[in-house]
This record gives sequence, C-alpha cells and structure tokens, in this order.
Amino acid sequence: MSNERYKSTIAFTDLLFNILVGFAFLFIIAFLLIKPEAKKKDFDRRAEFVVIMEWDYEAVGDIDLYVQDPTGAQCSFRMNVANYMHLDKDDLGSSNDSVVNADGTISTVKINREVVTIRGIIQGEYIVNAHYYSEREWVKRMDEVNNNVENVGKRSKEVSVKIELHKVNPYTVLWAGEKKFFKKGQEETFLRFRLDNDGTVLPPFTFEEKKFISPMGTTNIAPSTSQSFEGQ
Repeated sequence: MSNERYKSTIAFTDLLFNILVGFAFLFIIAFLLIKPEAKKKDFDRRAEFVVIMEWDYEAVGDIDLYVQDPTGAQCSFRMNVANYMHLDKDDLGSSNDSVVNADGTISTVKINREVVTIRGIIQGEYIVNAHYYSEREWVKRMDEVNNNVENVGKRSKEVSVKIELHKVNPYTVLWAGEKKFFKKGQEETFLRFRLDNDGTVLPPFTFEEKKFISPMGTTNIAPSTSQSFEGQ
C-alpha cells in the first residue's frame, strides 16, 4: 500500500513562515536604525528689528519714514539702503494705491505703510522720525474734475501716523506710538532707542526731538554703503 497520502507539508509551511517573519523583523530593525535626516530650519532670519509706519488709508498725504543709526546714516526714500537698514517701499499715500490690470480694470489696495528693516546690529542710538512730505493737492483736484462724489470734500490734511518698533527674534512689539500731522513740512521724532553690541535694547526709550529735514527740504546723510532712488 502506498503511503503518499499520509505525507504532510506542515513542516515546510512552518519553515517558510518562520523565514518570512525573520525577514520582516530584520526589515523593522533596519528601518529603526536609519538615522533621520536633520530637519533644516525653515529660513535664515534676515532681520533684527523692524520699524513700521502706517497712516490713514484714505489719506492722499505722503508721509515719509526716517530711521537714523548710530553712525548718523539715515534710511528713507532718499537713501533706501543705509548700512544695515533697508526701506521696503516709498509709499506715496493713496495716490499709488491703485494699479491698472491687464484687462483694463483697476485694483486698489488701501494701505499706507512704510517699513524699515534693521538687518544687523550697530551699538548706539537709533532715531525714528516721520515727515509730512506732500499734501498731494492734485489728487483732491482730480476728485473734483472727475466728479468723484465719494471723496470730494472728505479728504483732510490731518493725518494720523502710527509707528511701531518690532524685535524679530524672539518676536515682540517693543514700542508703539501715534501722532497727528496737520501740514506739509511737519516733522516729528517718534522714538529714540539704544542697542548694545548684542542687540539688546537698553532702557529707557527717549523722545527728544531731532530734525532731519531742513526748511529747504534737504537732509544731511552720513556716508554709508547705500543706494538711493527717486521716490517723490
């Protein structure tokens, strides 16, 4: 009588199963031993402090931000890069808030803001001023010519100007203040602050007035590695 029907493959199946389990275990161990790639920082911080000036979004008046560093260099529309200071944009008030799109339509973003970024530390005192450069009377006249009922008679020379000092790392708003501007040529010192070699703000903040703009509308700027551009 043949014994073929009594033969079993259970032992062979167990062997294959054990081999499979062994490979799976080795794979898990190898995966756990793989050293994860160190996470790269999202970006290099390129600023130490930021000075932000904003004024009435409907105002046609052109307000200019000035920041003077301890060397006497001034960052403004007249010199948009001065030492470690950079002006992002010369905002002209509501007169440059609109753009003509490719399809001929007009888009308007009502933001009046200038920002100076301080990207490195120079020990000493920084002075933050604002200057009422222009009232943009021609914008008011255009309202009348175009019969812009919404704006005719509503525009005012009085402008509320707010300035904030932000520290980037760690982020915090160090100071904020607001002043009223009433006429072309008005200049106000908002803030004076001092930094040590490590970029620590040395209290107290001070507010003694210092004028940058002469009655002739000119300013003295200390020599620095800077660029200038026509802004007004």
